[in-house]
Amino acid sequence: MKKSFLISIGLTILLGAFFGKMLYGKYETETVMVDEDVFYLLQYGVYTNLEEAQKEQKKMNPSLLVQEEEKYYLYLGMSLQEKLLQKVKNDYDKENIVTYIKKTPLWNDTFKNHLSQWDVLLKNANTKEEVHSICEVVLADYEETVLTK
Repeated sequence: MKKSFLISIGLTILLGAFFGKMLYGKYETETVMVDEDVFYLLQYGVYTNLEEAQKEQKKMNPSLLVQEEEKYYLYLGMSLQEKLLQKVKNDYDKENIVTYIKKTPLWNDTFKNHLSQWDVLLKNANTKEEVHSICEVVLADYEETVLTK
């Protein structure tokens, strides 16, 4: 009886270790770290003078002028995915317009949800006009959802 009891305990420990290792290995290989609390901005310029920033903003459509501390940033697009924003950047590159992709924290869940929906449209956009229309709506949404609160 002692022998069968020890064999049962030994098998239980072995099976537990086996299944634990199997589940842990599956969890470890399938877990993907996603940087969920960031988004990407397509930046055209940074200005210290408001009038100069507004003058440049009139040249760029669509665009959004955002004051952060004592500087004014001019943005042309936004996305949760850097590769989607690269699509927008490529359109500006073709026109020899220098832009920069900037990674920044995103703390507004409402805007994050909106941006994920706009990203679907941006992914499927084929023409420059479609891309710019989506960017115009995204920038307006950001201004309304994030900046006015």
